[in-house]
Amino acid sequence: MGLRSKLAQYKSVYKRAGWKGLAKELGPVAAISLFLFFLIKGLIWLAIFYGGYEAISS
Repeated sequence: MGLRSKLAQYKSVYKRAGWKGLAKELGPVAAISLFLFFLIKGLIWLAIFYGGYEAISS
C-alpha cells in the first residue's frame, strides 16, 4: 500500500466521519499523520509565497 493510497484512505474516512471517526477507525497515528501532512503542506505554501514576495520586493 503506497503513501498516496494511504492518504486517500485517510482523507475519505476524515470526510465521512471527521477527526473522531478517523482516530476511532484508523487509530490516533492516522489522525496525527493526516494533521501533520496538512500542516507541512501549508507551511510549504507559506514559504513559497514568502519567498516570492521577497524576490519581488527586492
